[in-house]
Amino acid sequence: MKKIILFTKMSSIQKHWQNALEKKYLTIHIDDFDEILKYLNKNEDPIIIIFDEMGVSDIYSSLQKLKDYSSVSILLFNALPEVHHAYSLLKEGIKGYENSYIHKDNLLKMISSVEAGHSWFFSALTHFIINRHVKNIDKNEPDFMQILTEKEKDIALMIADGLSNKEISQKEKIVLSTVKGHIRHIFEKAGVTDRISLALKFR
Repeated sequence: MKKIILFTKMSSIQKHWQNALEKKYLTIHIDDFDEILKYLNKNEDPIIIIFDEMGVSDIYSSLQKLKDYSSVSILLFNALPEVHHAYSLLKEGIKGYENSYIHKDNLLKMISSVEAGHSWFFSALTHFIINRHVKNIDKNEPDFMQILTEKEKDIALMIADGLSNKEISQKEKIVLSTVKGHIRHIFEKAGVTDRISLALKFR
């Protein structure tokens, strides 16, 4: 069973994470940052750390120290995630950023995505990244657009423009579940697993 370190000083967050992960992963709870470093110095196997940002006084310094461990993937969590702060942490090599109380199904999807070599960020941060880096670029039509249906093409362009599922639903006058189904097919045809990767294909 794969191991995941749960770093938090909050018992409610720890319990929430453990309830989501207990059937698929062996969780190790650590609430002292120096203890994480000691553990990593003794174990070189690839490991994911689910890291509660509120558990340290200086998140930038902590992430810098964790960069020394190439086998570690960091998923950062905050009970009140803020877009600009989260964006400033991307250069520190984190693989994901989410609300501490993310729904358990989405937490499992997040971990699976990271295990597959991808990133996962909360929706507002995803939209911010797309709008900042992609939205105003003249779009070239990538090859995968040729195999999309007309509806999928429209939705792919909306994703590249930074629209959320709810905004797409309102614009296309279709229910959210239908939007999600279209996006799943678009991702499969484009060979991506997230909105940012899809949007970047239009650069």
